[in-house]
Amino acid sequence: MEEFLPHYINVDLDLPKTYHYEFGLFFNLLQWKITWTDISWSNVDLDIADVKIQLTRSFDKALLSVKFPAVKHWEIDAHQDVNFWFLPDYSNIQLIFKDFKIDFETDLVLDEHGYLDPVVYSADIHFGESYLYHDNPITAFVMHQFLYFGIVIIENSVYFVGQYIFTNMMGPVMDSFLNHYMFPFAFPTMLRGQNTWDLFTLDFRNTQSPYIGDGWIDFFIHGQLLYAGQGCNIVADNLEFSVAGSTMSQVVISESAATCIANNVAKSHLGHITLNSQTVADLWEDPNVTNFTTSSLGKHFPILEKKLGKNKPLHGYVTFKDFNVIFGSYDSDVIASYTTCFALYNEKG
Repeated sequence: MEEFLPHYINVDLDLPKTYHYEFGLFFNLLQWKITWTDISWSNVDLDIADVKIQLTRSFDKALLSVKFPAVKHWEIDAHQDVNFWFLPDYSNIQLIFKDFKIDFETDLVLDEHGYLDPVVYSADIHFGESYLYHDNPITAFVMHQFLYFGIVIIENSVYFVGQYIFTNMMGPVMDSFLNHYMFPFAFPTMLRGQNTWDLFTLDFRNTQSPYIGDGWIDFFIHGQLLYAGQGCNIVADNLEFSVAGSTMSQVVISESAATCIANNVAKSHLGHITLNSQTVADLWEDPNVTNFTTSSLGKHFPILEKKLGKNKPLHGYVTFKDFNVIFGSYDSDVIASYTTCFALYNEKG
């Protein structure tokens, strides 16, 4: 997060170069039209390391309490054109955020895409040493007071309009930071001598809104493991967390998700086990196992010597398919049924 968020703001956010807004009083009888052009943004300096997240209860709800020191330093420079009959103005303007801090309490709510959107119920905004500089000191003072006034309005109305103010702002940031709830990763084989690996993607989109308790939170995710862009049909199993004992951090996986993971791993390079003299010796780490021939397998497959002759080097492979994983049945913790495919052939073809 310390690397992602500054990069997201400085590079990916595509900050505007121009901005126009209008402000009216007395049913727009007095109306200011303000235009910013040639906007330049310095690289934002964020204090991510000191962010604190606590699980708390407020507004008769279980919420996430986030203390975000936010902006250490950020400068915004622009040319401002104020189109108003009484005090028209055109000059340079500079807005400096320094030690800007925001604390807020939020719930996490599932949207139609399986993403989590923050719904903010309270906010406490500290302007720090931030200030707005303008060539005209009167205009600078007035606009600075308008900024403070706007912050007070946001703080006092966030319970009613927090979803519109913060959800639309923080939701896309969370989605981008979490790669739209897709986690690609490379996983190596766990068998000695194979030296293979493959790429997978974990789909951790949510199936329902998280449940926030007193000092704990439950997430319910899809859990599908994709290989080469292909997933599985996950059955909507009812899962429950175990509260026995003192261990509270848990990962609970359904039979359907475990079956999906096993079958997609079997389809990958990890599920293709190569057999030859070198891989077999590396697998067993036995100095007495130095070859993989018709004679070394003669006790198990005597037909090999009869058909191919003695001490003929062999190659082979083992693959798996049709996995089905069952938990907690027949006095067993885990039962995995599958089909094994086994092939042997002469090294010289």
